[in-house]
Amino acid sequence: MEITEKERLMLIRKKEGICELTLEILDMVNDPRNSLEIKKKMTTILSELNAIASYSDSKNYDLNAITDLAGNIFNLLTDYPAKVIEDIIPNYWKELISRRIEFFCNAANSISFNFTKKGFKIILPKNLNLGVITNK
Repeated sequence: MEITEKERLMLIRKKEGICELTLEILDMVNDPRNSLEIKKKMTTILSELNAIASYSDSKNYDLNAITDLAGNIFNLLTDYPAKVIEDIIPNYWKELISRRIEFFCNAANSISFNFTKKGFKIILPKNLNLGVITNK
């Protein structure tokens, strides 16, 4: 499937939007009280990644691992509300949750794409170890 110039620009804007969202997340990641806002931004990032991926050959990508990582982070944020984390387990947020959020942001930003004569290809870094996510 050939991609029009308008679609190319839209995909580039989506990728730039993902970068902006991850920067916003990284600015707020050290405060557990921001967990709801972080979840909203991560949901938007997943939506944008899936929109980008929909333009690619389905054999070219597997975003299940980054989606699973987000789900894991959501579970941690839901299981341990900010007040509990701050009062009872102060290092839990920094050592486990914030590091996973940072990893998610880096993973989302490291996914790139190329426009080819035949269409569009998502490029997943070879050193990105998210389990089933691969660079095919």
